[in-house]
Amino acid sequence: MKALFALCLGFAFLGAVARAQEETAPEQPKTEQPKTERPVTPVTPAVTTPTDPPDRGFWRDLISPRALLATAPGTILDQLHQFPKEWGEGVPAAEKRAASLYGQFVIGDLIERGVRAIDKENTRYRRRGEGNFFLRMDHVIVFTVVARKPDGGYTPAYSTLANDYGSWAIATLWSPRSLRNPASIFEWGTGNVGVRAGGNLLREFWPDVKSIFRKKKK
Repeated sequence: MKALFALCLGFAFLGAVARAQEETAPEQPKTEQPKTERPVTPVTPAVTTPTDPPDRGFWRDLISPRALLATAPGTILDQLHQFPKEWGEGVPAAEKRAASLYGQFVIGDLIERGVRAIDKENTRYRRRGEGNFFLRMDHVIVFTVVARKPDGGYTPAYSTLANDYGSWAIATLWSPRSLRNPASIFEWGTGNVGVRAGGNLLREFWPDVKSIFRKKKK
């Protein structure tokens, strides 16, 4: 977990340096075509599709691929590492772990939707799609914990953070006593944030990877 923190902080620092260099670059001579003035925003602006897809709805989320991804990989990993160890091994243990993760998903989805209904934040990730690697990594990290507001401004992503930490906090109610403590909630809640950042990383760079394979096929 400490390595994850160090990696995120490192990318954020490098991204901030790259962005500062971009903003302080020398101006072009007046004889050249003037550059369009870039609007000043607190974070890197998104440059891709301005229209977000419609929300699937809570009930559809319960049996969606998103629910499967939130449950199946974690169940396999927890079963291999016997986490929590009090639940043992075998099919009954796997069923218990799967039910626990699915319960976290459902509760987290409810929490996230509830917070979004109050502050109207938009947490859907939009690719930057351009710039150097560090600028794009900075964009990934920032928009893991930052959301857009209806007026075009930005706010901490309260809904997703409440999901990440709140769902695990509630899950400790049916987890072994060894996990019912603030340190466990912070550690595994932060792990949820890391998983969300990994999903945004794929959304940012996967289209580039696909375009490379398409070029090779041609």
